Amino acid sequence: MKRVLACLLAVLLLASLSVTAFADGPVPSVEAEKQVPTVSEAKDTDGNDVAGKIIITDFEDKEPLSEDAQKQLDAAAEALKDLDALVEGNEDLKKQLNGAEVDAESLFDISLADDSVKLPVAMQLKLVNPDHFAALVHFVDGEATLIETEAKDEFVSFSLEEVGTYAVLSFVDAA
Repeated sequence: MKRVLACLLAVLLLASLSVTAFADGPVPSVEAEKQVPTVSEAKDTDGNDVAGKIIITDFEDKEPLSEDAQKQLDAAAEALKDLDALVEGNEDLKKQLNGAEVDAESLFDISLADDSVKLPVAMQLKLVNPDHFAALVHFVDGEATLIETEAKDEFVSFSLEEVGTYAVLSFVDAA
């Protein structure tokens, strides 16, 4: 009887150890989540809701984009490698940041699902780190243009005048 019980316990122990082999793989950490804002609201000049027709593509997922859009993202990524030089070379951005240290929180492409959406579009993005929002910039050929925004709670509102490459800059936490 003791041998049977010992064998059953050994089989049970072996079976319980092998259960972890059936897991779906590692669970991504919070840090691995994408840092891309999402469209919470978008209205065209006629007041029509066009949020479902605004496409935001993260820099890391750029392969489906056109060759030109990918080049624009790459040029912006290169410019963001030296944020100090980027800020120094842009008076509007320099004034907005007022000497504060910033980091690029996200780099993404904004495009339209179809030609039915006419620009400009009044947009509202839900930010990933709203407490640290510093600026929204639009890139063309690696040159940054500060976008006029209004930040409130976890959202930033602006007028989307042009599709293309954008980046959210965040204040670096001094703590």
